[in-house]
Amino acid sequence: MLGAEVTFDVALPKVVWGWLVSTNMWAKSIATGSFLLGLYFIKKYPDNDNFFRKWIPILGLIFIGITLLVTVLDLHHMFRFWKIFLFAHFTSAVTLGAWVVSGFVVILLISFWSWASGNKKLFDRFMIPGAVLAFFSTIYTAGIMGQSTAREIWIFPAEMIQMLLSAAIAGSAAYLIVMFLYNIQNESIKRELGYILLGSAFLSGLMYVGELMFAKMHSEFSYEVAKILAFGELAPFFWIGMILTFVVPMVMVGIANEKKKYEYLPMAGASAIFGLWFIKHAWLLGPQMLPLS
Repeated sequence: MLGAEVTFDVALPKVVWGWLVSTNMWAKSIATGSFLLGLYFIKKYPDNDNFFRKWIPILGLIFIGITLLVTVLDLHHMFRFWKIFLFAHFTSAVTLGAWVVSGFVVILLISFWSWASGNKKLFDRFMIPGAVLAFFSTIYTAGIMGQSTAREIWIFPAEMIQMLLSAAIAGSAAYLIVMFLYNIQNESIKRELGYILLGSAFLSGLMYVGELMFAKMHSEFSYEVAKILAFGELAPFFWIGMILTFVVPMVMVGIANEKKKYEYLPMAGASAIFGLWFIKHAWLLGPQMLPLS
């Protein structure tokens, strides 16, 4: 029949995006967050830039490698991933993300060679393109979630902000842990990393709380998802994530910076990174627990 319209109006039999996608977002937050914050501290503390020039590529390559690994494993036909480059359709956020992340990997490899060879000027020439690619590598997942129009709780602007805040949380937390492990003594950098962790955790946590409180005003679908997250089968993941990612780091950073007990900072960082996976996993699964019909 001419002009017929086909719609998807059946219940999904299972969760489509599972722990592999949660791990993708978690690892990508660490990789991009450590890159963007590393650039900031290189510019602000040029006399102490060796630490960040070393750890930008190390953290970036490790965690973007995890991102790419779980992405390929999640594909139904993993050995056909090359088609996204040879037969690209740039109307899809998935395609755009694949190209952007690939460009980001190239920048990370350049930064690694720059550090290994001691050629600082090489990386300096690619800082701006690297920042742009890291930014879009951070937010492209929000575009994918935003394209899932039936999942009303995933709204692109809000998800984009959450992705950026997650990068700030993960990046600052990662550096606090590495500084502790390698006994890097720089009070100014530690304090600033702590405040970045505290501020981003506060804003991100506030957004999640706001979504729970006003979900019913948004839509019935969002309200049902909020009940699953707060009181349903995903409640353990959600509340563990909320406490470890937001509450514990804010309290520890507050004590560390006010009382100058900086030994609390790496614990705050470890709590934030560990909890970030739980909150992302709960937020990813929640909307998928309800049928679309």
